[in-house]
Amino acid sequence: MDMMKALVPVEMTLASNVALRYLCQKAGLLGIGVQPIHVEEPDHKPHSSETGWIRKSWESGLRQAGMEEVQRVLKSEKLDCFVLPNPIVRVGSREDRILEELRMGGHDLFVEGEVVNFNTGEFRKRLRSKLYRQMPCPALIVRNMIQSDRVALMLDEKTDVEYLVAQFCKFFTDTGTDFDLCAYAMDDLHRDPHPDELLAEAGRILEKRGYAPAMAYTLLCGPDSASQALHDYGLLVAHMDRKSNRKSPLTEVLGLVSSPILLCW
Repeated sequence: MDMMKALVPVEMTLASNVALRYLCQKAGLLGIGVQPIHVEEPDHKPHSSETGWIRKSWESGLRQAGMEEVQRVLKSEKLDCFVLPNPIVRVGSREDRILEELRMGGHDLFVEGEVVNFNTGEFRKRLRSKLYRQMPCPALIVRNMIQSDRVALMLDEKTDVEYLVAQFCKFFTDTGTDFDLCAYAMDDLHRDPHPDELLAEAGRILEKRGYAPAMAYTLLCGPDSASQALHDYGLLVAHMDRKSNRKSPLTEVLGLVSSPILLCW
């Protein structure tokens, strides 16, 4: 099986550094290599609208500056995972260039850091962005350099359980992976499907694939309490329906947790 590739923006920010360190810590578990990308966004000064050799020269200078920044960051981080040797440096809109690379480059995962702010509005805004609504692969958002290896597969009544399990098995190929199943709801009244049914369905699908959760449980409480109950996990894996504009309680929980989250769609 070929090694999977994760596209990771490399920038001189704390969020970028945390994402790189976390991904390298988990690279062996996920069997994934790091493909750095850096996007230099043009300013609005006159040279940005030039054409011909002036613009080419200006863009070449930006790409060179971007490459030097990537090399400085990678050198200072001293990463001990497999990093692809040729960083990608682009000039233009960060969102557009990253989306273009995700579509053309055959990447298995997009990874970026996010400073913890516990702002669910900011999280929903990110999910509604062009990049997140159109990217062709799952996204890993890293908010903390958490050391825990505990993984939780998150379920709610909107979860496509079959698809979520398939994505989980794609990234965690070892059937001995230690993980929990968690069905979340504000309460268990009039839920369709009921949280217990979600757990049973996921358990059956996982068993067919040779996986068994260490623990399967329901979490019935508000988003604030749920986020606190989940803070020991080193990774939460969840399915998101990008066609729906309705906010869900699970989305609120994912916006509040400090743990890294792997979003599958």
